[in-house]
Amino acid sequence: MLARLILVVLLLGTVGCSTATYIRATVTDNPLDRVAQQAQENWSVERVDANTLHLTDAWPIHSILALGYSASHANLSYDAPASVLNIQYYFQSNQLFMLFIPFTLDAEPGFTGGALKPIMNDQLNEIIRWSGASVVSRRASDNSDPFPPKAATASPPVN
Repeated sequence: MLARLILVVLLLGTVGCSTATYIRATVTDNPLDRVAQQAQENWSVERVDANTLHLTDAWPIHSILALGYSASHANLSYDAPASVLNIQYYFQSNQLFMLFIPFTLDAEPGFTGGALKPIMNDQLNEIIRWSGASVVSRRASDNSDPFPPKAATASPPVN
């Protein structure tokens, strides 16, 4: 009976915990070199290609307290034809008490992960500042959404 109760608590604790923040912003030029240069002091920087950058920032104190591993992830994609910077940002944690099943949190307001969200938003604001971007839209969604977003395809004209 106790094992079933623990399993139910673990499953309930992970419901709704696989989200990310998605930002679409306008930029005048490709900001990824500037962001990579600024981020290298505190983040692990992986330059995938000329238009894609992955940033990871480990949270050592949270990792120790949670008996696991926790980190912020920011994936940036520059769309040159549209002069748009797309950002996917999330906090991921693998904890002993969750049987090391990873869960992610977005930076948007809400009850889940509330104490972490001000720090997460500070990180996001810093990345946006480094990029010189102007935010057009911001939303929370499932962290498995396609990233970078697919470009909208124009429909052929109807005669």
